[in-house]
Amino acid sequence: MTQAGPDEVDDGREMRGSVEIKDRAISRTAIAAALKDPRVTRTTGGFSRLTGRELPRADVTLGEDTIAVNLYIGVTWPSQITEVTESVHATVEAALATMTGLHVHRVNVLVSDATLDTGSSSISDTEESQAIPPRPPTAGPAAMPVALLLGFALLGLAFVAGREFLIAHGHLGGRRWIADAVSWAAGLHWQSWMVAAAIAAVVAGLILVFIGVKPRTKTHSGLGASTVWATATDIARLCSAAAQSTRGVVDAHTVVTRKKIEVRVERDAAYDADRVDVDVREALAPTLSVAAGGRRLTVKQSLAAPTRVS
Repeated sequence: MTQAGPDEVDDGREMRGSVEIKDRAISRTAIAAALKDPRVTRTTGGFSRLTGRELPRADVTLGEDTIAVNLYIGVTWPSQITEVTESVHATVEAALATMTGLHVHRVNVLVSDATLDTGSSSISDTEESQAIPPRPPTAGPAAMPVALLLGFALLGLAFVAGREFLIAHGHLGGRRWIADAVSWAAGLHWQSWMVAAAIAAVVAGLILVFIGVKPRTKTHSGLGASTVWATATDIARLCSAAAQSTRGVVDAHTVVTRKKIEVRVERDAAYDADRVDVDVREALAPTLSVAAGGRRLTVKQSLAAPTRVS
């Protein structure tokens, strides 16, 4: 029996393999950490699974030594959105740092749904976490259709160039499209239709420049904290749920635009209109304190249709 020398033993110890962390493992860790908060709702199965809109869900960007996560959650109402999201932010960040050992560069918490909680719920105080200002969520660039069209055009040009190459080397028969096009352009003389073509080219160029520099449309509004975002639809659901909890309100519907929040309520005829208006505004105050974003509140009332008993 031969005994390995010290150099051989050391070489064997150095070659132990590598550790790779998949995005899916990080996503599941973030989701599990978010669900520790009882105010975070879970939406799974059915149409949500088919469309990939399950909540909570996490989009992970894994760098060489850092992690960035966009975490989409649903919350129960009534819950203080900023408290829930800050608590989730801190819990997820700590869980990712502990489980992976990597630097957590950014955790963006986006509120995508709100569910009315009919039962009693207690909200515990959470420790504030330091938020890193992220880039607000935006829609896709306006130049995307133009880029796709240009991409297909370049693919077509590459096909024509390849065909021309095969014809020039005798591997394919047929007329040379590029040579014919160049000969046709070289033989052109001034004609009246060229004025319209030049104007159209200028207009198309200006449109393309405008599309290229146009900023992306913001799809979410900030909710007090710099890492908490919600869509106009989510804000409308929160306002409608708050209005429906008011006495004398039979039903509520909210429309959120860039400049105003319009809450339309159906009032029971037995309740005073002024009293209902005051109560609705008071019920909306906690939500609007973080979700208004400078929008003006308008409350419109209508009488609910009487219930017919047959």
